[in-house]
Amino acid sequence: MKSQLNNLLKVLNLLSILFVVVGCNYSLDSAEDNKNKVDSISIWIQRSKERIPLKTKRSLLLKAYNANELQQNDSIKNRVLLKIAFEVINLQDSVLFLNMNTEALEISAKIKDTFGIADAHWNFAAYYIEKEIMEKAFNHYQQAYLNFLIIKYDYFTAKMLYNMSYAQSRVKDYTGSEISTFQAIKIFKKLEKNFNLYKCYNHLGVIYFELEEFEQALNYYTKSIEYLNKDDLKGTQREGVFNNIGLIYRKKNKYDKAIEHFEIALINKELRSDNINLYSRLIDNLAYTKFLKEDTLNVLQEMKNSLKIRDSLGNKSGQVIGKLHIAEYLAYRSDTSNAILFAKEANKTALEIHNNRDILASLKLLSKIDKHNAAEYLDNYIQLEDSLKIQERKLRNKFTRIRFETDEYIEETEKLSEQNVIILVSGAAVILILSMLYYIRIQRAKNMELVLEKEQQKANEEIYSLLIKQQTKLEEGQLKERQRISEDLHDGVLSRIFGTRMGLDLLDIEGDKETKDMQKGYIVELQDIEKDIRNISHELKDELHTGNLNYIHILEELLKSQSVISGFTYKITNDPSISWKIIDETIKINCYRIIQEAIQNINKHAKAKKVDLEFSMKNKELKIIIRDNGIGFDQSKKKNGIGLRNIQSRIQKINGKLVINSNKNNGTTLTFFIPL
Repeated sequence: MKSQLNNLLKVLNLLSILFVVVGCNYSLDSAEDNKNKVDSISIWIQRSKERIPLKTKRSLLLKAYNANELQQNDSIKNRVLLKIAFEVINLQDSVLFLNMNTEALEISAKIKDTFGIADAHWNFAAYYIEKEIMEKAFNHYQQAYLNFLIIKYDYFTAKMLYNMSYAQSRVKDYTGSEISTFQAIKIFKKLEKNFNLYKCYNHLGVIYFELEEFEQALNYYTKSIEYLNKDDLKGTQREGVFNNIGLIYRKKNKYDKAIEHFEIALINKELRSDNINLYSRLIDNLAYTKFLKEDTLNVLQEMKNSLKIRDSLGNKSGQVIGKLHIAEYLAYRSDTSNAILFAKEANKTALEIHNNRDILASLKLLSKIDKHNAAEYLDNYIQLEDSLKIQERKLRNKFTRIRFETDEYIEETEKLSEQNVIILVSGAAVILILSMLYYIRIQRAKNMELVLEKEQQKANEEIYSLLIKQQTKLEEGQLKERQRISEDLHDGVLSRIFGTRMGLDLLDIEGDKETKDMQKGYIVELQDIEKDIRNISHELKDELHTGNLNYIHILEELLKSQSVISGFTYKITNDPSISWKIIDETIKINCYRIIQEAIQNINKHAKAKKVDLEFSMKNKELKIIIRDNGIGFDQSKKKNGIGLRNIQSRIQKINGKLVINSNKNNGTTLTFFIPL
């Protein structure tokens, strides 16, 4: 059935071409003039690609643009305009590019040039990639992908999938990026595009490197080299892959293997002239790896040589990395002032180019080497990292939704295509124009339906958002009311009862022994009432530990109050990578209770003078250590008391694990492992 439909479509396409040919009546002189004009414009565009000053490039492209404006054929004019707009991206003139490319998109839409629409979106995407605006870049790549898909241009469809995967990986949507890459691979394999397959597998290697699945990353890098070997193109791609493999071995602390791969890449004597950016990256990576191996011979000089090249090229991202490496080396050599200077310069450049990854790296390094301002740098690091995580999560969700809607759109479009084929088959060649008009009308109706559905979906999302906000405000009100009642009980009622009890205790009541015993009984009863009210007040406040309060500050208050009772000193060490705001509330409550119980045990039994509380995170597992220098106990003889049983019960509730290490007169260490 499909082959018959395809044959019919070919016949109809031939008929369409026949109508166009019959309807055209160009003069030979006009065609010759157009050819000469296009040739001149092509020369100017080609010259603008050469290594010439930006001012000269701009002049050539504007000359080509003005000449192209005189072009009468909209189709030719539009294709040339798209080429000019693409080259204008390199001029770093946003206004000029946006105006030109918007004009090209409008012309493409006007003449219903699907390829032109796709190409214009591709230009927009390239521009936003350059500006590091991944959301807009992804949207435009997706629009280009859909339009190339419509006209069944498989090669460019696959290229858009690859480009979409790149944008997804930049916001750490690694799952979505992997899916897009494999979709591109499927098409490139069918087309036998070995160079593009190399790029896809190399990109998969990058994804798995970021996921720290190094063996899988190595497999994909090896596969990318296999496809490079099948291709006749000469370039520096192999050296680039060897650089990536070297980074994996460096990450695995296999410095000799890393150095080996960097040196293999540098064997290419023409690398400096063919790809000086890669050359500077390799010598910097080689020097930095030697430094990590503690082989410091000529390391600083090589790092500075790399930085000098990057400065001459205006490679700001490379400058940041190079300065960070130099700063780290200088800090190692105890040249702290110069280390701080290089790290600050790296931070300044990273801020200029809005490179969040390098901003975080520079802040982290400064927090280690600039002791006087460490707290400020660390606070900035945490705030930026938290905001980036939220932003990346939003973008990942948005990308997922766009891909889902795209798949639905493709499915709907395929169904519509089948319907249209049936309509075309049921018609005849003589009514081809009427059939096409009918198809356009149906298509517009369906598009309108999709638009209405999207608007309805948007309205539903807004309603849902309002409901969530309302629920949040309600919960906040309830929490505040619990706090108010808790404070009233504790500060008001409890204080009054305490005063009454003290007054009653001080009264010198005369009477027999029975009367005085009754007085003491009432005083004891009032004490019990105080305890009950205090417990109720504390239970009401339980949820306050899990709000937006500073969790570590709460624990510090706990240790501070308990240290007054037993006279011990304390220290809290918190891993800055732990984001307490996103940790489950149940886990935080149980952790607080566990620490509280442990401190009470120390007060009762340990006779400790020092208590350490440490938090760390590894492989999505929270590790808590409570250590004291008290009298300890013999684990082989002592049975677990109620305190330890309570701790073990709470640990089991959150699927954690407890390890106890204690010896008589050598203190006690409790270690908790809690999966997140």
